[in-house]
Amino acid sequence: MKKKHLILPVLSTVLLAPAFLDHQVAADEVQPATAVANVSDSAQKTAETDLAQAGGVSADEASVNAVIAANAQDVSGASDASLPEATILHTNDVHGRIVEEKGVIGDAKLATVIKEERAKNPQTLVVDAGDAFQGLPISNSSKGEERAKILNEIGYDAMAVGNHEFDFGLDEAKKYKEILNFPLLSANTYANNARVFQASTIVDKDKNVEGDEFVVIGVTTPETATKTHPKNIQGVTFADPITEVNRVIDEVEARAAAEGKTYKNYVVLAHLGVDTTTPVEWRGSTLAEALSKNAKLKGKRVTVIDGHSHTVESTTYGENVTYNQTGSYLHNIGKVTFKANQLLGNPQQIPAETAKKATPDPVVADMVKKIKEKYDAENAKVIVANSPVELNGDRENVRVRETNLGNVVADALYKYGQTGFANKTDLAVTNGGGLRETIAKDKPITKGNVIAVLPFGNTISQIKVTGQNIADMFAKSLGSILQEKDGKPVLDENGQPLLEPSGGFLQVSGAKVYYDTTLPAEKRILRIEIKNKETGAYEALNLAKTYYLTTNDFLAAGGDGYTMLGGAREEGPSMDVAFAEYLESADLTAYAAINPNSRTISISASKDTDGDGYTDIEEIQQGTDPKDAASKPGQSNPANPTNSTNPANPTTPTNPTVPTTPSNPVVPSQPNHPVVPETKPQEQPSVEKPNTAQPAANKATYQAPAQVLPTEVASKQGTLPKTGSKNPILLSLFGLVLGTLGVSSLKKTQKD
Repeated sequence: MKKKHLILPVLSTVLLAPAFLDHQVAADEVQPATAVANVSDSAQKTAETDLAQAGGVSADEASVNAVIAANAQDVSGASDASLPEATILHTNDVHGRIVEEKGVIGDAKLATVIKEERAKNPQTLVVDAGDAFQGLPISNSSKGEERAKILNEIGYDAMAVGNHEFDFGLDEAKKYKEILNFPLLSANTYANNARVFQASTIVDKDKNVEGDEFVVIGVTTPETATKTHPKNIQGVTFADPITEVNRVIDEVEARAAAEGKTYKNYVVLAHLGVDTTTPVEWRGSTLAEALSKNAKLKGKRVTVIDGHSHTVESTTYGENVTYNQTGSYLHNIGKVTFKANQLLGNPQQIPAETAKKATPDPVVADMVKKIKEKYDAENAKVIVANSPVELNGDRENVRVRETNLGNVVADALYKYGQTGFANKTDLAVTNGGGLRETIAKDKPITKGNVIAVLPFGNTISQIKVTGQNIADMFAKSLGSILQEKDGKPVLDENGQPLLEPSGGFLQVSGAKVYYDTTLPAEKRILRIEIKNKETGAYEALNLAKTYYLTTNDFLAAGGDGYTMLGGAREEGPSMDVAFAEYLESADLTAYAAINPNSRTISISASKDTDGDGYTDIEEIQQGTDPKDAASKPGQSNPANPTNSTNPANPTTPTNPTVPTTPSNPVVPSQPNHPVVPETKPQEQPSVEKPNTAQPAANKATYQAPAQVLPTEVASKQGTLPKTGSKNPILLSLFGLVLGTLGVSSLKKTQKD
């Protein structure tokens, strides 16, 4: 009898199965692939905790703005009767700002401020959160070694390894350990199954005072994998920051217990940052939150000194974690003070305006003077007597959209590529993160100015690519998340949402890229055109065609996550040499517009300027004039704006002066540095992944007829076999009715 009651449920299940399977097919087709973290096998094996064990880390981005710590002591009330007063002074992302300038404190006055604070409290801890040596040519000229000597004179206690500590190569990064009189720390940097740097140190400022020791731990962003030249970190991996920091805490606490000691002050020097483009699990804010939930740190003071994102942040987490970051470039000196018996500190900044009043330390001032004299003598050569325009290299500009400085540098690469390689260059690109300074108007342009713009010593490289590689490259460049302010998108001068700053944003020559940031990242690119070298006309990108791309060796090697560009390449001279020679012959008045919107072109896909019923992008695709209602698709003799010359892309002189390519070029050990890692842990919903989707979802996008585009192929391949039902909805409804009857029967059976 029971078997009879089971017939209807079983039958209904069979009939409902096609509907459920059909739903699963749709779900499978849109399921994203999981990315793998750039973590060494050894680090994975030895790690004792994961994110969940680290205290239930929250991915909520709003956590970085949790509590303003100026009144943290009063908010928390948490205390420990054995904790003395304490002061921590700190810096981050100085990037070689040795010399005092407007808004920049400089090392001589930094030394004075630190001495004055130590006079108030001899137990003051002085630390740095990374990226100290590289950045400006004056520091780069000695590969940062002269600044390392300055930090010794100032008397730092510890420093974290930043991504830019690798910019002069791994051997140079290791050399810093020999030069510095204090520990260089990174708990999560591995090579050959071992840590490259010391993970932590114990700083005891007064042997006669109990409980004043600082346990200092360093950690480095895994984004280093793409934010320095790949050759600089060969064989080096970066383990998960939170896992490794908690592992070190376990080690320290176990050792302390064995020795009968108790440490109550933990300082984590985190070169992680809070950039929205950084995966949530790699952010300093996420680390701080995790530490606030670590049971082994309960009742202890925990201070997270962060860097990398160049932001000013003063925040607290939970009952015992204080977070501080000073911004960058020695605009501020960070200061965290603790009252006696208080767990939470008061994080604050000493701004340049305040430090300006200090008297420069005489010893450090003399060191800076000698460095500057030597540098000035080497870089005083005038290249252009007077610049007629400002060439804008502001970080917040050159990393989000086309700029005139980006155009000039890209044009220098494009020009060299016409004669410097076996094949003429079709297009040239360089990453916005590699352009580091603005060239002022109405002032001479010197060799020093050129090096300040291009401080990384990169060489020019040419690689052979397909049209599909180019499409993927621009999809990545324009795939960043969007800027917001007060919950609203920040708009550019065309009324389009502005991208979040990314070092990987490409400045272009020899190509036009039309894009709409109101669209999803994978659909933003509307059209790509490549300049015909012979006619000067711009032609739609052919995905199957071979092109020759000139860029810097950093990008050519797959840096900044541009893995589609990796492979064999021809090498040219240093970028700064080619840039300087281009400046000598170029008509700089052609670059008057700071944001010309002429190459990477921000445009609305729905805009119809002339009101003729065809959108601007449709008319551009068809070769008609989007500003002339009389010119529209389907008419004879249409205007063709894509064939017009580009005033911001000067033609190459008949006999250009081109630096000769050495037979065996030396690839410099100092790279460019940009943004989003290609390989990383699975993203949290609040973080948008770099755009790796094929941009050619629409056949019309790149005007490549008779081609099956990758997204179409993927769609066909991803479709599961039909279940055999031609009318699954009716069949499913029938099954549902039968199922209901079956359930009723089962209930009756159970009652019986």
